[in-house]
Amino acid sequence: MFVLFFAVWVLLNGKLNWEIAAFGVVICAGLYLFCCKFMHYSPKRDWETLKKLPRLLSLFFVLVREIFKAGFALLPFIYTRREPDPVIARFRTDRVRSDTGRVFLANCITMTPGTITGSLKDGEYLVHCLDRSMAEGLDSSCFVEKLERWEGK
Repeated sequence: MFVLFFAVWVLLNGKLNWEIAAFGVVICAGLYLFCCKFMHYSPKRDWETLKKLPRLLSLFFVLVREIFKAGFALLPFIYTRREPDPVIARFRTDRVRSDTGRVFLANCITMTPGTITGSLKDGEYLVHCLDRSMAEGLDSSCFVEKLERWEGK
């Protein structure tokens, strides 16, 4: 987290010299200590996140791939003016157990064109899909598999 704070500090300053770096280290260390004390953050949590980074990057590349696939699936609706068959799908998945994983899944669904997660309550998702074909397999999508691996199962 400290490295992330420092990287943002350098980016926002636009240049790097020893004064900016020294001041940034002090500011970022203070911010990191604040997060540890008042936001129940710990260096152990940083280490756990770093260990999961390859899986998180894998999830990111799957998300990008699915965004492109869904974008191409929407082209017939745009260019042929084919009428979509919108549907609201409900599904529950017990494969993603953590709250963070569930929120990641909801956000992945929302970032994919043609689908929007309307609600997530007690592990049940309510998703609006532009077409009925987009609602198929939401509960066993590649996002669920990647998040299951990310959680370490």
